[in-house]
Amino acid sequence: MKKIQRKKIKFKKNKGWTVKNNRPEESLENPYIYYTNEEVNKYARSGGMRRAQEKIAYRVLEFLELKKGSSLLDIGSGPGYTAEIYRSKGYKVTCLDLIPKMIEKAKERKFEAVVGDMKNIQGLFAGKKFDGVVSVSALQWIKNKQEIKKVAEGIYSILDKNKPLIIQFYPKSEQELKETAKVFIQNGFHGEIITDYPDIPKNRTVYLVMKRN
Repeated sequence: MKKIQRKKIKFKKNKGWTVKNNRPEESLENPYIYYTNEEVNKYARSGGMRRAQEKIAYRVLEFLELKKGSSLLDIGSGPGYTAEIYRSKGYKVTCLDLIPKMIEKAKERKFEAVVGDMKNIQGLFAGKKFDGVVSVSALQWIKNKQEIKKVAEGIYSILDKNKPLIIQFYPKSEQELKETAKVFIQNGFHGEIITDYPDIPKNRTVYLVMKRN
């Protein structure tokens, strides 16, 4: 049975867990450097990557609590692995990714897809509202709190009251996870942190499960 940890978000500083292995976002300045055309093509062909992303997408669906036909913005969608799962469950999905080649792949899957920075959501989708916002394996690229604040403000602007925001990402530490959650709470959201396999570092997966105030 999968072990799950639900935590109300507390801001007391404590050491908690820290990821020992270095990931690309720890050593590279931005995803452009890592996601070359060659890397994107490799990513889009990878069965292992697809299965891993699909598994997380199914978990995200458990938190969404939306009706079929609802509109979703998938932030950091990549080539559309997660979007395919949401679409298969009846959601209308718009893909957003910073990397043009990723969006090219998503469009090949017949998604409405936009090249853009998650820090500029308000500008990219001015006047548009979504029923929910989801993001898988993307937010860890943003380390600066002011930039995370821009992400939170942008998402707030495209959601109505009490609409869901589900973010899965890979923080470097439990403290970074809490600090990121705090930014969203300070900018119009409420919710909790859910951690799957909290005691198994290799399998540990964290989610911010939130709603707009």
